[in-house]
Amino acid sequence: MVRGKFVTLDSVHFANQSLAHAFFKEILNRYVPGEIVTPEDTVHLFGLFKRHPNYLEKNGAGVSHFEVMAADYGSQCFCAVLKDGSKEGFSYKRCITQKND
Repeated sequence: MVRGKFVTLDSVHFANQSLAHAFFKEILNRYVPGEIVTPEDTVHLFGLFKRHPNYLEKNGAGVSHFEVMAADYGSQCFCAVLKDGSKEGFSYKRCITQKND
């Protein structure tokens, strides 16, 4: 039996946070910074982004599309490109746990 907290998005359901973490890590690692996320992956990222603890502030004018951007220490993260052209980087891990730390 799989233990842990369920993670439910509009497009997919995970039995625990570890499975969600592995799923989104695999998506992130398919891209390089500056690359636009495919429509297939965007479906999942919209649901994930809505789980961010600061979603209302980060969503701003609404999302145009998602891309991957460089982050600290040689890593990368997802980025919501808003309709006004601004960019909001976000951690898939924070979206999964919904912790505002």
